[in-house]
Amino acid sequence: MVILCMKKYFPFILNLCLIHFLLGLDINIVSVSLPSIASQFSVTAGIASRIVWVYFLVLTCFLLAFGRLGDIKGFKKIYLAGIFVFVSGSALCYFANDFNLLVLFRIYQAFGSAVLFALTPAIIAAGIPVELRGKVYGINYSFTALGGIIGRAASGFLIEGLGWNSIFLINIPIGIITIYITYKYIESFNPKTSDTKFDLPGTGLIFAGLFSLLFAINTGEEYGWSSFTILSLFTLAILFIFTFIIRQLKIKSPLLDLRILQNINISFPVLSFIFVYIITNGMIYITPFLFLWIKGFPKQQTGLLMAIPSILQFFSGYLSGHLSDRKNSGYVCTLGIILIAVSVYLYSFITPDTNMTVIILILSLYGFAIGFFIPSNTNKIMTAAPAEQKGLVSSFMTTSIRLGSALGVVFFGAVFSYFVPQKNPLQNGISIDTILSGFRAAFIFGSVTGIAGLAFVLLSNRKAGKIL
Repeated sequence: MVILCMKKYFPFILNLCLIHFLLGLDINIVSVSLPSIASQFSVTAGIASRIVWVYFLVLTCFLLAFGRLGDIKGFKKIYLAGIFVFVSGSALCYFANDFNLLVLFRIYQAFGSAVLFALTPAIIAAGIPVELRGKVYGINYSFTALGGIIGRAASGFLIEGLGWNSIFLINIPIGIITIYITYKYIESFNPKTSDTKFDLPGTGLIFAGLFSLLFAINTGEEYGWSSFTILSLFTLAILFIFTFIIRQLKIKSPLLDLRILQNINISFPVLSFIFVYIITNGMIYITPFLFLWIKGFPKQQTGLLMAIPSILQFFSGYLSGHLSDRKNSGYVCTLGIILIAVSVYLYSFITPDTNMTVIILILSLYGFAIGFFIPSNTNKIMTAAPAEQKGLVSSFMTTSIRLGSALGVVFFGAVFSYFVPQKNPLQNGISIDTILSGFRAAFIFGSVTGIAGLAFVLLSNRKAGKIL
């Protein structure tokens, strides 16, 4: 019976999986290709990184707006527009012959990505029966992970064979296919709130607030955390976000209905997502340095090892979604986040003498744990979302995830730098034991962060009457 139902929704599921495969592919393939892009345009690595962090900056700042717009105007038309912008943005990036133009086109492409990230969970919640929803979230997440794996693996071959801009060309044919499938097979899911007005001033306020906050986070180390520029940006972020909150409490049709935060089955799982994504991005940032400085692995071997968690996420993501349909998703989330905290703590035991088998096992457990938690927690949040606010809840969840991701690099880097303040510790003669103490502190911080996330998972389970 389940198989027959899945066949019925096959075009729907295939389309969303292809879209998130592209999103995972694009993010990873561009990040890995930065050295080639820097060489092509004769810019420094720091300047080249703009095409990554500016993309994430714009993406994060507009998630709430596009989620709410989907609730008001209907998911299909906004989603179609998002795919078109993402695909046309990829084409523009392919033809960019100037670095500043490439950055501008990446900003344009990020608007399309923001729509797709904001609305996919809502479209799944609106279009898939509740008994299949977790499975679809799991499949969708697995394809995002698959895009990341292929993006990292294929970037070198594409650049060497077809040039740096070929990394954008790959999006176009798949994107055109998704436009056709979306138009033909995805229902409109027209909202019941068609008379609701879109909060344009609120969009401006939250954009300004998130832009100031994320720009400060991304450039804090460059300018100095106590510099006038960074302190001013944090002050502006607080003022804009505070004004945004006051406005949302007063107007009739808010961009973000803050009453959803009163629903513990939404707010607490979202908070646990923030903690988990602090861990995931912090680990992506710091683990390569562990392998390069402590183990002395070459860059190629380090890259292959970093792909192991993604491979495990591909499989555990599907398992998580499947189990969250058949079992209580609270159980799945609880086990997943416990495994995250344990696996991150195990990283702190890696020393110069740790053999490869142990390292692979730790990486595998960590990757499995991350993939096991995320789809089930997504299912839990979206199941609790009211029908008329699924776009809002979806975009709020995704915005929180992006904020957690931005904080992960900062927090892990700050903990490590407290023990090892030197930028190039090996070249500065810092002992391996001292460097190792910095890594251990960062991984213990990550494990404690996982435990904090576990507390919110358990509180959510208790509130729902599902005490584990």
